[in-house]
Amino acid sequence: MLDFSGNDQKAKLVALHYANQFDDLITIELIENKREVTDKDEARKLAEFYWKMLDASAEDQENGVKVLGEVGLQYWMERLLNIVGGYLSSIGYEDEWNKVCDEI
Repeated sequence: MLDFSGNDQKAKLVALHYANQFDDLITIELIENKREVTDKDEARKLAEFYWKMLDASAEDQENGVKVLGEVGLQYWMERLLNIVGGYLSSIGYEDEWNKVCDEI
C-alpha cells in the first residue's frame, strides 16, 4: 500500500486533490489504500499519474493557485516522487516506474 504515514498525510491530501481533479477513480482508491496495484498496466497508470500531477501542480504554481492553502507544492511533489516510486519498486514494478520516468 502507498505509505502516507507520519508527516506524509499532507502528501496524501495533495495526491487526492489531483486525482479528484483528474476524475481518476482507480488512483483515488490506491491513494486511499482501498486497493493495490495488481498488474503492469495499473503500475504504469500510477506512474503516469505522478507526472501528470507534477505538471498540474507546476501550472497551479505559475498561476498562483492555492492547493490546500499553499501556492507551490514542490516539497510535497518530492515526497510523492519517493512514495509512489518506492511503492511501485517494493511491489515489483520498478521497471514500469523507470520506463515512465525515462519517457518524460
